[in-house]
Amino acid sequence: MIYYKFILIIILNIAHLEDINSFASYNIFNKKLNYILEFQNIAAGNGYILLEKDSLNNQSIIKLKSEIKTNKYVDWFYKIRNQITIYMDNSDFSLIKVINKIHEGKYKKKHNALIDIKNMKIINEKGEKNIKQKLYSPLSIIFSIREKIISLEKNFQYRTYSNGKQKNINISLIGKEKIKTPFGEFNTLIFNPTSTNNKPVLKNSGDMKIWYTDDNKKLPIKIELKIKYGSIILLLDNIE
Repeated sequence: MIYYKFILIIILNIAHLEDINSFASYNIFNKKLNYILEFQNIAAGNGYILLEKDSLNNQSIIKLKSEIKTNKYVDWFYKIRNQITIYMDNSDFSLIKVINKIHEGKYKKKHNALIDIKNMKIINEKGEKNIKQKLYSPLSIIFSIREKIISLEKNFQYRTYSNGKQKNINISLIGKEKIKTPFGEFNTLIFNPTSTNNKPVLKNSGDMKIWYTDDNKKLPIKIELKIKYGSIILLLDNIE
């Protein structure tokens, strides 16, 4: 009897190790995540997110490129042409450099910033400003969370930086849901960022939710951005 219990323990441990390895095995780098864009429940455009291993000033980093654009039918009342490039730390996805070109409706802004972690400063067109901790963009947080939930964490705190503004936010698991997307049907984990001062997470009184596949890949399969004009939803369409 003891022998069979011993064999069972070995089998369970092997299965657990295989499960851990399966979490670590899916490499999201050099894969282009293509999304379709919905606005007020109608087809509204498309976008993508691409993560690549790169270098900056002889330092190995993660480079994220993203673009979102509405189609011609939506352009006439709320045109979106967002192009974002961010350089992130290899270990935790914290910001090193940001290049933003934002066009949302009548709102247009170009913004570049460099984060000097060694001297704890942020440098942009307005000059230099001291910082007390690492900073994250809303996009870098999506992939930082992904790494953390692979490690079975459920609650996180970040200090975000977006277009010159900093904000402390909390992120927590708020539920699970089975959803259908163009990429397939999946069980998902839903995470919701909230600010620590009860102010909106995004500009224009906006909020955000992220759905990750509840499997070994933990793909950000759905992203919802609530703004004052309605909800913008990104649904994963395919992966190149």
